[in-house]
Amino acid sequence: MLKPLQQRAWVRPVCAGVLALLILSVIFIATGITPFGQRNLLISDMGGQYLSFFTAYRHAILEHNFQLYSFSQSLGGSAVPTIAYYLMSPFNLLILLFPAANLPTGLSLIIMVKIAAIAVTTTLFLQTHYRTPRWATVLFGVAFSLSGFVALNYFTIMWLDALIWLPLVIMGLEHLITTGRPAMFFWWLWVSIVTNYYLGYMTCLFVICYFVYLLFEMKAPGSSIWQAVKMQARLIGKVCLTALLSGLSTLFLLIPTALGMLKTAKSAVKTTSYLPVPQFGFSALSQLGLGANNYATRLEHTPTIFSTTLVVLLVMVFFVHPNVRRAHKWHVFGLLLTLFLSMEIRTLDTAWHMFQRPAGFPYREAFFFSFVLVMVAFEAWQANAKAIANKWQWLLPSGLALALIVGWQRQRHAAAPLASHILLLSLAFVVITALILFATRKFLRAGLLTGVVAAELVSNGVLTMQKSPFGNQTAFNKAYQTEYRQMQAVNDPDGQLYRVENQNTLINKAYNYDSKYRNYNDPMLFNFHDITYYSSTFDNQTRLMLKSLGLFSKNARRVSSEGLNPVSAMLLGVKYSVNLNATGRATTTALASHAGMGFAVPDAVTRVALRPNSAIVNQERILQSLRPRKTPYFAAATVLKHQVKRDPAAKQYRYRHTLRLRVNHTGDLYYDDTAATSKYTTMRVNGRLLATKFNPNGGIVLRDLGHFKKGTVVTLTVTTTRAQFDGHMHIASLDQAAFQNVYHVLQRSAFVPEYHASGFRTVVSGNVDNVNDRHWLYVAIPADSGWHVSVNGRPVTSKTVVGGMQALPIQAGRNTVKLVYHVPGGTSGLLVSIISLLGFTALAWYGRRRR
Repeated sequence: MLKPLQQRAWVRPVCAGVLALLILSVIFIATGITPFGQRNLLISDMGGQYLSFFTAYRHAILEHNFQLYSFSQSLGGSAVPTIAYYLMSPFNLLILLFPAANLPTGLSLIIMVKIAAIAVTTTLFLQTHYRTPRWATVLFGVAFSLSGFVALNYFTIMWLDALIWLPLVIMGLEHLITTGRPAMFFWWLWVSIVTNYYLGYMTCLFVICYFVYLLFEMKAPGSSIWQAVKMQARLIGKVCLTALLSGLSTLFLLIPTALGMLKTAKSAVKTTSYLPVPQFGFSALSQLGLGANNYATRLEHTPTIFSTTLVVLLVMVFFVHPNVRRAHKWHVFGLLLTLFLSMEIRTLDTAWHMFQRPAGFPYREAFFFSFVLVMVAFEAWQANAKAIANKWQWLLPSGLALALIVGWQRQRHAAAPLASHILLLSLAFVVITALILFATRKFLRAGLLTGVVAAELVSNGVLTMQKSPFGNQTAFNKAYQTEYRQMQAVNDPDGQLYRVENQNTLINKAYNYDSKYRNYNDPMLFNFHDITYYSSTFDNQTRLMLKSLGLFSKNARRVSSEGLNPVSAMLLGVKYSVNLNATGRATTTALASHAGMGFAVPDAVTRVALRPNSAIVNQERILQSLRPRKTPYFAAATVLKHQVKRDPAAKQYRYRHTLRLRVNHTGDLYYDDTAATSKYTTMRVNGRLLATKFNPNGGIVLRDLGHFKKGTVVTLTVTTTRAQFDGHMHIASLDQAAFQNVYHVLQRSAFVPEYHASGFRTVVSGNVDNVNDRHWLYVAIPADSGWHVSVNGRPVTSKTVVGGMQALPIQAGRNTVKLVYHVPGGTSGLLVSIISLLGFTALAWYGRRRR
């Protein structure tokens, strides 16, 4: 006969999931979020990154065109880091149920399902850990599923998986300790790492902390921890070996991901990140109540540890409860203190974040603290909170209220005008919760607390969503379908390889202005190849090369096509330009500078070194290496007159420069501020304001001032941070006729390849006629160790040129070129994973034999 705990053990977790869904539905209804309203979650990185990645992921699966190298990631790069970080969750498969135009609704539903799953697994853990069939597990499971971390970061959709798997990982660890069977711990830890390696890494750190806590719990009274370690040496070895094999078995994904991430700017660690200084003060106490954060404070805030007033009060009850062992209290206090200090001390906090200071969304490990709070609170609930002394029943709520008042007084963020109202609401929940907890009977207490907790979670969810610039789903649906049809003219998922400069911004109408959508990931959203890209996995060598050619890069995670000109377009293989005309229709124009994805070049090109952030200098060097001539391709404009006016009221750009310039070549005139001192949104040419797409103020970008004939006098005005126009300012015009001569020569040996996915390989192949008997083929594909190149059937070694592109040795006449991409580290990672899985199988088999 089944024990009571085993009878219908799934009922309470399922009820927890349903209750979490209901609460989240009320929050979404109150805020008008799809599928309950016309607002969608195209905010922050959800709108700028995740939606595009999920759309590309959906397309790849449905079109059977899944590739591990993507030409939609700027110039191209390994897709494995992006897949590993954003797309490995099994819940993501739900997007296949939605058309691309309705994907924001699909993402909202995935968020709802994931939050419900957190409630399910937490409830399952609580009833297993405490061996109880009590219905109260539902309430505490829901409290964790909608805790402060979730309420603030729900739209960072890939992080939610870590909270789903965490209770199951700890269940597996405890199962291993009690039964000696490692399979549950091995596989749930494996799932946690594979679905999101970043928070999976944090889960591994928490497992270490929790296992040390369990060792203290297991030691005999009066014995030292070292004696307990000696007593449990076999168990410690088994836990460590299981965890190690689980981690090693994920290397099929982690090694390629690590090799890709080492190419990003994240590999440069600042030593100041390790200083052991405190990171927050008493303002963190505001996080004990609801509404301490909202969208406006998402990038900077104290740890989001809110887990409902009930949980906080019960944790306080735990430490004064007469029926809880003193040693147990100290062990729990040690675990909570360890987690708290790991957030408070910068050195430890940086270790949680893979030794990188997070660029916004700090304290991403805060949910572990909330998880322990929920555990401890439920234990206090089981022990009967009313068993504490009467004085504590008054002092504990009073202490919590005082802490909230102090915390809100110290709080200094964008929600300050609402602070008094939120504080009063938090204090009201303290009073109501304490009265129900300490002054009502058992049967009435559970029902009332369920209602209060649900109301508090709804209130916190709605308050946290304040100031969120939600998108419009109706507008998105219409704009997406229209723009997708417009982009089909250049949509080439598998065929001739070329790039597009996309200026089509129709989809922007679906976004709230405050979200500032900049079309960085439109190539993934609409399935074409552009230069723009925005991701934490961006190859930094590619980004720096593009920046040195004049393209605008706001920071280490993104690059735009602003700053593209005929020279860089030719070097990057840009074939088409797509623009919106005055009637709102997209027009596609073939660029005259297109010479395929490469061309035969002389030896001099392989010796060109780019100067950082100096577009005109670099393009001049490249053109001279392609076809040397005594007269520069870029002729500096002659400054006829220069006036400077200082604006004392301006905070940064105080100097307004007015220059009269004489153009010395017929062609486009360019402005290149290599010191990033200019405010481009103030730039006027002959009184006409120049439009910018990305507003690159204080950045480095090659600005086209317009097409002028030789001898034309131009008036330029711009504000800068400096009073002088010194050597960092380059204003020059490109000799249009001379450039066309270079282009026509290169076009005769144009490399126009096709590409396709073959299994997990990407193959680029084509022919090139080396009519000028040059030694190298320049290929506009970033240099990467994953490319295996053959020319005329023979393997060759490529050379990195022009700051990051490839040059292949070729012969006279026709050459057949083939580039095959194998993910670096893929084979070795797979081999280690297989060996680790075999090792774990042997360990499990040996354990069964011993038992």
